[in-house]
Amino acid sequence: MTWQAEQLIVFHFDMNFVNLREDYIRKWLKKIADMGYNAILWELEDKIQWEACPECVYPEAMSKETFKNILEYAANLGLEAIPLLQTIGHGEYILKHKEYAHLKEDPEFHNCYCTLNQDVRKFLKSMICEYIDLFGDIRYFHLGGDEAYAFGTCSKCADYSEKYGKNKLYAEHILDISKELLENNIRPGIWCDMILHYPNQVDMIPNNLIIWDWNYWSNDNSTNNTNVWGKGNVDKETIDQETLDAIPEIMDNKGDFIPFYTSDMLQRFGFDVILCSASRSGGDSVFCPNFDTHSLNIIGATRKMVTAKLLGTCVTSWAIRINNFETQELFLRLVPATLIMPEKSATNVIKKVADNMFSTDSTILLKALSKLGQGIHFGQNNTTAIQWNNLKDSLPAPPNYITDKINEWKSDDYNTWNTIIKDHRKILDEIFEGIELLNQFIPQAKTGFDYLEAWSKAAYHQQWQGKLGEQIIKEAPSVEYATLASGLKIEAQHYFERMETPQSAAKNAGLIFDCLIEYFHSGFESTTYKY
Repeated sequence: MTWQAEQLIVFHFDMNFVNLREDYIRKWLKKIADMGYNAILWELEDKIQWEACPECVYPEAMSKETFKNILEYAANLGLEAIPLLQTIGHGEYILKHKEYAHLKEDPEFHNCYCTLNQDVRKFLKSMICEYIDLFGDIRYFHLGGDEAYAFGTCSKCADYSEKYGKNKLYAEHILDISKELLENNIRPGIWCDMILHYPNQVDMIPNNLIIWDWNYWSNDNSTNNTNVWGKGNVDKETIDQETLDAIPEIMDNKGDFIPFYTSDMLQRFGFDVILCSASRSGGDSVFCPNFDTHSLNIIGATRKMVTAKLLGTCVTSWAIRINNFETQELFLRLVPATLIMPEKSATNVIKKVADNMFSTDSTILLKALSKLGQGIHFGQNNTTAIQWNNLKDSLPAPPNYITDKINEWKSDDYNTWNTIIKDHRKILDEIFEGIELLNQFIPQAKTGFDYLEAWSKAAYHQQWQGKLGEQIIKEAPSVEYATLASGLKIEAQHYFERMETPQSAAKNAGLIFDCLIEYFHSGFESTTYKY
């Protein structure tokens, strides 16, 4: 079975958390098109000068004219535009502003819209119309809808959900705000996770919606365990009969889990499916993506698109993880490579792509990337200010965040703090080994120097994040380490400015380092120290 030319090969341009420079966007659109992708999923958030919510617009946001020129450039490269507007969850960039507080599902939680609130629907419809006007002639429109954990919890929505089911509430909201799209022959789509929490209610979702089925953990070999939405990871001993009855596609007749089984389930209900892998997602460090997880996941999802005859596949790249496109380039090349080498194993596809990128044997490099691309505490989300509150809102962490986090880990029931202490040095040693291997490989490479430079810089920061974390684990605040972290922040900001606009680069460097600097400076009397 071979790839069909009409299938969508999508890359996700996410503007949440970052405001990318126009020249950087154009550079990567050209690279993506040259690789063989045929569509871009544009998640713009507050980075366009919107008229429907002027209070939410980022200070360095692009004008509509600038973005229209980018869309024209992308179209000339053969890249179809698909806009993404979050319409249930992940409304942080809007709901964190007081002018829009009345649209929240939960007054204490600025992530989720209240879907039965008519003001919400009026507002979202106005945004959709503005998007249509900006994007022009499009076939598809992504309405988001993932990770909406407060969804259906206000008294009115909870009553409706109790009476009709949460998926009925979800569908009623999406169909109402989709009217303008359907009238313009634009097919709406949604993420998969919220509706798959209720597998016995999936038939409440109309199958004219495209389902963007995101799965960032599976690969061709993931047959011994799997994720079940709403239940977490299960294996052959822990899976329950209710799940087996609701999702017969989850296992084959040998009793092995079927990778990416949710796409099969959704097809059974008559949905067109776009299966989404990731080149940047949860678990990544802020400088290095996880090489092993992403490479195998992307190859597996691409193969599933072909064998299951899905509408397409999308490589998502979540900007909240910060690490840049340069460090992800090898991942991105795996999609077209998998399509033209369907008979090769995943390991051989990765090796072939890497050998071609660097015009030499890449064995040493691949070992280096495997060691470098590990999430490390105090160098990833929830241990820097990035997602300190589990939201995508770019807000700085509160005072004493690191100290309070340590106390939380010490007092929980999961032995978290002791596990961090145990694992940190092991991970740091692996990173040091990876750096040695990377430096050993670089003189051998004949091409691909942008990628190698990016990983060299990422590895440099990765090791220093590890060293800062090592000192935090010792619970030894130090002005010396505060000074070190301040210098690293300046270096990171200058590096980010190669991709991001100045305020965006400064903000993200601050989110990574400011709470660490504060911790290292705690307990000292100086009042003149600034960061």
